[in-house]
Amino acid sequence: MTTLTRKEFEVLAKVEDSRCVSIFLPTHRNGREVLNHQDQLVFKNLLKQIGADLEKRGYSAKETAAFLSPAQLLLEDGGFWRNQSEGLAVFIATDFLRFYALPLTFEPEYQILHEFYLKPLLPVCMGNPEFYLLTLNFHAVNFYRGTKTGLREIFPENALPQRIEEVVGFDYRQKFLGFHAQGGGTPQTVFHGRGDGKDDKKDEVLAFFRAINKTVTDYLGAETAPLLVASLDYLFPLYEKVSTYPYLFPKHISGNPAYEQPDVLHQQALDLLTTEFEQEKVLKKDQFLQFHDTPRTSTDIQQIIPAAIGGQVETLFLAKDFETWGIYDNRDASVHLQETQNLSNTLLANLAAVAVLQNGGSVYVEAREGLPLPVSGINALYRYGG
Repeated sequence: MTTLTRKEFEVLAKVEDSRCVSIFLPTHRNGREVLNHQDQLVFKNLLKQIGADLEKRGYSAKETAAFLSPAQLLLEDGGFWRNQSEGLAVFIATDFLRFYALPLTFEPEYQILHEFYLKPLLPVCMGNPEFYLLTLNFHAVNFYRGTKTGLREIFPENALPQRIEEVVGFDYRQKFLGFHAQGGGTPQTVFHGRGDGKDDKKDEVLAFFRAINKTVTDYLGAETAPLLVASLDYLFPLYEKVSTYPYLFPKHISGNPAYEQPDVLHQQALDLLTTEFEQEKVLKKDQFLQFHDTPRTSTDIQQIIPAAIGGQVETLFLAKDFETWGIYDNRDASVHLQETQNLSNTLLANLAAVAVLQNGGSVYVEAREGLPLPVSGINALYRYGG
């Protein structure tokens, strides 16, 4: 099953169609609910409701059946339903089907809009870090892509140098380094005192790290996910000095990665990223309150929508229960609020959230009482004065 990454989110966000169907339902990993096909029955009932809704919108029964047939096939796939998580999200448009098993419990619901309803996915997108991990050692270098669920080792086309001697020559050990045994006799490189070639030793290490950095940055290209480093404490500042990747994480996993299993490194990376995520959220809430009643903030969705689309919103806080129907007119950047759904309007909080993410901002969806200003279901912190 496809993993919901930021790139996948971008794919979903770009889809526009007269029938963009978004389906959410709770699922189960095991137990009586799986044995009794409870999740399949919920999904079947939702598809039935969607079919009736589409026919009310003017589509024939034949058109509706053809449109929903790829999703109907999922009902017959027993393996699909035996490999679920806490929630399932399914997205259907013309010649388009995506589905994601997610660590979120959804209420059964669906939306039919001109774009996908992605607001329920935001806690996963914001709280499910995607990152890269580089383990540095003079005798082994490993490169991983990480998500909340685990690490996958990457092997770039231009291979990473694995030993410092590959870059600086195989007389390196004799010429420049002293060794002493640590932890079961594994050689551990150390710098000796002042002089005695210490600067040469450092230069050789920097050359090794530059070679690693080139391979890593060539592979990452325009990627924006953070790159974490696992290394001994004295090595990280040296790699930091030569790294040209703009999103190198400012803190490292301390210790010799050669002595750690990948699952331990994975958890250490998640701990670092989660702490940073929570600190960033608290900081943005404090900034919102600091700039409240100034042009840097807004709680008016009619102001926030055009600002979000224009890339002006740095951080958006949304209450889980906040939604309102309306139309955004891009001809004059106006927003028209409406009480109920019709064939031309959309859910405005969803529109705002997706626009903020597409423009590089952050979106936090939480209980209303967790917002900086709970009286409003939407709080925006602008990058500059509104």
